[in-house]
Amino acid sequence: MSAVGDAREGPTPPGFWDLGWGNGLRRTGSILGVHLALVLLLISALLWVPALALLGLFQRGSFPALRCFLYLTWLMAFESVGVLTALVLGLLPRVSEEVWLARHFRLQHFWVGRLFAGAQSLLGIRLQVEGGEALARGKAILLVRHASVVDALLPDLLAGRAHGLHMRYVLKRELRIDPCIDIVGHRLPNAFVRRGSGDSAFEIERVKALAQGLGDGDGVVLFPEGTRFTEARRQQILSSLAEKGDTDRHRAASALLCTLPPRLGGFRGLVETDPEADVVVCAHTGTEKLTLLGDLISGAAQGALLKIKCWRVPAAEIPRDPDALKAWLDDQWRKVDRWVQAHAE
Repeated sequence: MSAVGDAREGPTPPGFWDLGWGNGLRRTGSILGVHLALVLLLISALLWVPALALLGLFQRGSFPALRCFLYLTWLMAFESVGVLTALVLGLLPRVSEEVWLARHFRLQHFWVGRLFAGAQSLLGIRLQVEGGEALARGKAILLVRHASVVDALLPDLLAGRAHGLHMRYVLKRELRIDPCIDIVGHRLPNAFVRRGSGDSAFEIERVKALAQGLGDGDGVVLFPEGTRFTEARRQQILSSLAEKGDTDRHRAASALLCTLPPRLGGFRGLVETDPEADVVVCAHTGTEKLTLLGDLISGAAQGALLKIKCWRVPAAEIPRDPDALKAWLDDQWRKVDRWVQAHAE
């Protein structure tokens, strides 16, 4: 399957800059920005490393500001490696669609693995997974809680690197600012959607396309909340429901303390497209600590433990009636919320 892309004209071409003037300009800027940042970080290391090492003597933890600087350098270095590798892959003969996709999935697994390995060694990030066997095979729709930009890495760690699954992502368009996600993400079967689009039917159709042709080695990743959880967003949703007089949804949303109410549209489209696909629900906590740069510099996030709980629901147990499906999804999300409340530190 070719990449779903993000243009109404059809799939996005595989090249670096053949995405139209605006997209090509954005991609050029992001690639140059990454390499400029890497050069500046390396040049300034002679100044920053001693200064941050000295600062670390007065900080809690083990030199958190220095570790943060080193991780930013590590991050930019592997952004550069990912972009250059994608360039090489784009120049290789395109033997077949299967080979093309396999090469890019391997690059994705490598890139995610390096980013997480750096976080483990430099930031002390730890990973605790319960129920990871739920992703031992594909033909599944993976529903993931959204609390941080780091959440985008979790599915590939859990399903891609651990079990070799090829995950197809539903991603917000804003993530295209990352050149590796932009380039490789458009070459693989993913959908970069517009949040708050006035044409939700079009966006849902693109999401549904990801569930076409799912096999035992494939899965679709969806963040059903639609946006990252914050208490401010939770209060906005509650206020909006109260203004609309939707007492039932307001009551249900009020009971969720750590998550946002899940949206049905994209999930319903995936279930309807492949009614034989199981659903895997992924609850997690800990990535919230990795959202703010200040928490990394201060040491507040150093040694953060990422706790993950997955469970699999067979396709036969998933309702097909829209109202029943909505009730089922709400019930699963209440379980996610309760789990997060019980395990958050």
